[in-house]
Amino acid sequence: MAFSLKNSLMERGPLEQRWSALEEERQTVCKELNGMVKAWRSIEQSDKSCSLNNQPLNDIFLSNHGDLTGPFHSDVVQKFQDGYDIEIDEDVSVDFTHSDLVPSKILTSSGPNPIIAAVLDWGQVGWYPAYWEYFKARRVRPNPEDFDDDLDEEWNTKYLPTIIDPVDETVYHP
Repeated sequence: MAFSLKNSLMERGPLEQRWSALEEERQTVCKELNGMVKAWRSIEQSDKSCSLNNQPLNDIFLSNHGDLTGPFHSDVVQKFQDGYDIEIDEDVSVDFTHSDLVPSKILTSSGPNPIIAAVLDWGQVGWYPAYWEYFKARRVRPNPEDFDDDLDEEWNTKYLPTIIDPVDETVYHP
């Protein structure tokens, strides 16, 4: 069983390596990813910020902010906003977040009309302020061999906002 699963996954490739060759399929891939993001964001947790099993958050961006790893039972969003000097006046929810949703972590099927085969690396998941997924996805740079500067800019400005609700970066710029 493990052998066939491994072989099956090896037939797929990271979106990072396939993106430049995709044209019309890009919108379909983004729409599928958007559905996945909405599905995992619907996983309920009380107004708490933590990783699975009420453990501290394990996000690499928080490695120098131990005060933000929690778990927190109240004022979650305010703690993040104070810790990163964010000024957002609107209410922000706390949502289940992959926290590393970048093209290298997204496997697609091979051949024409690719579909999402898997989203990998769930080691940083947890309940974060709703803007965290978008923030992280914008700041983690794909491999420049697969994603040159123009492709990265297009991904961040045209496609990523169709996958994850964008954040107004004039008020959010950690």
